[in-house]
Amino acid sequence: MSVPKPANGVPASRWSTRRTTHPAAATIGTREDGTPRVAPGVYLLTRDASPQFAKPITVRVIRERTDRRSYDGWTWIEAYQLDAHGDATDRRELFVRPDGMRPIPAPPATPGPARCGAGGRMSTPAREHGTR
Repeated sequence: MSVPKPANGVPASRWSTRRTTHPAAATIGTREDGTPRVAPGVYLLTRDASPQFAKPITVRVIRERTDRRSYDGWTWIEAYQLDAHGDATDRRELFVRPDGMRPIPAPPATPGPARCGAGGRMSTPAREHGTR
């Protein structure tokens, strides 16, 4: 389908109705309307996924909400929003276009807080030497 070039000089490719998809999108089949299903994993959500992501966010998808109705090409997901360290900061339900979600490698795990020794007591020099 050829689209005529507008009078204002904007390239015709900007006026194309064809949507681009990211070939790396992790999907697990499609719905009856052709919308790809979303696989659990870590994704970068940008404006390609929804206009609400003017500032991109990273999420860990828990599951796709198949019990909710949506428009063709859109779906509901449950996800944890991740910070720069890969830690979950918020649980969210999001309305997104699966073909606009970009899978990314999971952030490296950060070490948790230090744990106490056996018995749940911290070892201190005074207790080790029998003095108080």
